[in-house]
Amino acid sequence: MDMVLKKIIGLGLLLLQVLPASASEIIASESTSTSPEKSTETSTEKVARPLSGQITKARPKIGLALGGGGMRSAACVGVLKVLDDEGIPVDVLVGSGMGAVVGGLYSAGVTPKHIEEQFTEKKLMSAYITVPLKLRMLIIPLFYTPRLVGIEPYDGLYRGKKFATYLNKQVPETERKIEDLKVPFGAVAVNLIDGKTVTLAKGNLGKALQASAAIPALRKPVKLSDGVNNGLYVDGGVLVNIPVTEAKKLGADIVIAVNVDESLGAVEEKDFHKIGSVSHRVITLHFRKVDADQLAQADYVIRPNVDGIGMVSTKSTDAKHAIESGEMAARSAIPAIRELIEAYQRKQN
Repeated sequence: MDMVLKKIIGLGLLLLQVLPASASEIIASESTSTSPEKSTETSTEKVARPLSGQITKARPKIGLALGGGGMRSAACVGVLKVLDDEGIPVDVLVGSGMGAVVGGLYSAGVTPKHIEEQFTEKKLMSAYITVPLKLRMLIIPLFYTPRLVGIEPYDGLYRGKKFATYLNKQVPETERKIEDLKVPFGAVAVNLIDGKTVTLAKGNLGKALQASAAIPALRKPVKLSDGVNNGLYVDGGVLVNIPVTEAKKLGADIVIAVNVDESLGAVEEKDFHKIGSVSHRVITLHFRKVDADQLAQADYVIRPNVDGIGMVSTKSTDAKHAIESGEMAARSAIPAIRELIEAYQRKQN
């Protein structure tokens, strides 16, 4: 029973994500920023690669670093739609967690419109959370039955094989190896064996995305032993949630980061009486700390307003809000992004 209690306590962090505290209850809005961010709120469409548009002459390689955040990463879809609409090409994509999922599908030629539908029609998150989290937590004691007969599964509530299968089905068979994707791509994960961050840039796309999005305790770690990637992997957001440096390593000259963290501001003592409020605050503080160094190295930071959206929410309304927020934030960022590209071109000439 002690083991069961420890498991339930450890999953307190995750329960909060199903019943997220609203921004007004827990987190005050940020009023200042040290990064060149455009904070806003607000949808999606088609991809043609390489994109033709206004940016041609001696242009830089443009990389996107898509942040992890579960459902909040749906905002990345809105960002991709706007970049497509504006004719701004994406040459490199790197992501952590659900940001990796969005980036991986896009790199394989899946349109933002299709990715949007997977979020808003609950298909993607239903493949990720195959059984409602509350129900899964109620049957935690059953998870110890296999151990009684000598079977030792990895720690975690969800295995994730169905998620990998679902992801592979979203892309053509010719695009199921990362090295064959239309756009250079990397999924960031953490190897539990040696504690190091790894950018999975080769191997099966679905398995890499499954590994990158394996939130500890919620999902079982993913074992990869394909001769290319060998280890036991969990969500890259544990150590690198917005992989800016990884995008540069893949050849990006300009890196645009998409930060889907919740806002961090001062709160009051009374805010912490609600169940899960402490865990929620700790997660927010963790991502603020983990992401600071990476964001400082980005050439531009797009920050959609995704406050109040739980990481493992399966609500269509949350998906629509996140995507719309990503679109609005990206549209506000377009003039600055064009200036970055033009400045690069002037420097090269």
